[in-house]
Amino acid sequence: MSTELFDTEYLKKIEYLELIARRLVFGRQQAQRLSVRKGASIEFKDFRAYSPGDDPRTVDWSVYARLGELVVKLYRQEEELDLWVLLDSSGSMRFGEPDKFDQAKRIAGALAYIGMSNMDSSSVLPFADTLHKGRIRLRGRGQVFRLLKYLARLDATGKTNLHETTRAFIARVRRPGLVAIISDFYGLEQCQRAIDVLRFYGHEVYVIHVASPWELDPPIRGEYRLVDIESADHADIIVTDGMLKRYKRKHDEFTDALRSYCMKNSIGSSLARTDVAFDEFLTSVLRQGGLVA
Repeated sequence: MSTELFDTEYLKKIEYLELIARRLVFGRQQAQRLSVRKGASIEFKDFRAYSPGDDPRTVDWSVYARLGELVVKLYRQEEELDLWVLLDSSGSMRFGEPDKFDQAKRIAGALAYIGMSNMDSSSVLPFADTLHKGRIRLRGRGQVFRLLKYLARLDATGKTNLHETTRAFIARVRRPGLVAIISDFYGLEQCQRAIDVLRFYGHEVYVIHVASPWELDPPIRGEYRLVDIESADHADIIVTDGMLKRYKRKHDEFTDALRSYCMKNSIGSSLARTDVAFDEFLTSVLRQGGLVA
């Protein structure tokens, strides 16, 4: 995809979102979850290599004087937190106007940037029939250009298999973290089982359901050939008002079922419409809390 997805205006917006998140994370005396803040407590944890964007006050200058290497001191306040963004890159995401996958990539890039600044690390892992390599354990704001370049080239193809994706993720990631799943969540029953597996292994899950206005209320009438983006199966139909009413009822039931499942299991969730700017959507999510703050 074109790098226009991540132009200068996009960078300004994610910097503003990061500022909101930082105020929420550091502005509270006690967070809802274990703190992700580093460098503010008395318990020293470890060193790691300096990344562009790290606070210079956390650099161990004595190590630099001896070895000529820039390293950052890490302190444990309560517990660090890794952010893992699972990005649905199956064929069904390449749909709608505005495009669902473009919106999903903008959200994924913004979340990762926030995580790079406020958490231990950020990772973005695309998935379709299985989990792809992605970009993992990015630290410091300076890594954002590497990530956005990767996302700009990423396309959406193939079928969705979130259950297989989850199995591969659990095998790869041992330490519990925050897992944000960005998807249209078609195949809801399979998605629920996959989320249950993540929760069983101690991960905190946040669901971002991406939907286009066209899916919510299709502006069509008459004769059409509907083609499944993922399987290429097709059906010739005549779209009537009665058919559209039944479709919208079924789609509302699907959306409500996902929301009810999340509420029942204390999982944060949000509907990300593609006709709502990504930064407006994320500002609302951040202010509500439960994702980063």
